[in-house]
Amino acid sequence: MSFFSDPSALVLIVGGVAIIAFLVHGLWFSGKPENRRLNKADRRDDELRNASNIGKVRIVTTGDTQDSTPEQRRDHGFNSTDPDLAGTVIEELSPEQAALLEQEQQSREQKKPLPQNIEINLVAEKDRPYRGEDIEELCNHYGIMRGDLNIYYVYENPQAKENEVFRMCSLKSPYSFPENMQGFTTPAIALYMNLPERGKAWSYFRAMLTAVDIFVKNLGGTLQDNSRQELTPEQLNELESKLQEYDAKAEYSQQD
Repeated sequence: MSFFSDPSALVLIVGGVAIIAFLVHGLWFSGKPENRRLNKADRRDDELRNASNIGKVRIVTTGDTQDSTPEQRRDHGFNSTDPDLAGTVIEELSPEQAALLEQEQQSREQKKPLPQNIEINLVAEKDRPYRGEDIEELCNHYGIMRGDLNIYYVYENPQAKENEVFRMCSLKSPYSFPENMQGFTTPAIALYMNLPERGKAWSYFRAMLTAVDIFVKNLGGTLQDNSRQELTPEQLNELESKLQEYDAKAEYSQQD
């Protein structure tokens, strides 16, 4: 089977968005969408069977944990010999205090609004950059379409190029792909989506995760957020839960 002539391959990427129509009928969380029948002889189809095992993540940044220097502490008026402060500096938190602090931190994280742009970066292994011809082959096979700005797009309606699901660009300046992908390499690629209207966010995100999984399984690499911090399954899981909550509000608003 030719990777470039399989018209049904597009379903593997955008099939997830087909469940959007069921949201308003209360079936949002009832199951997973079905894609086309997979071909056992197709290695990529075999890999896609495991797409439901994609890790889940939220996008986070890490704080600055570097200690200040003595000079900096003096500049800010901090004196470790101050009797009112010395106990605070050297005293260790009790287990109860540590648990309370962790709960407060988790509560703050949960109250953070969803980002308007969700980005997942795929970073190639050191000294093994992604090759343009490999990227192009996967995009052609799975219906990821080259478009404006010489980057790739996935649409809910690919024939009409309507309802953009996500985009993919190179993270090598000028952040686009050349017309001729032969000989082109990039150390990383980015898949990103704008937060859509309520009722579509979760399925769009799942479609993007499916594409991420395809690229990682075929080309290797690790996942990072836009702050170059590693993305973990726990982070993806939290972000996915937030997107489900975001979508669920669409049902409530229609019932009012």
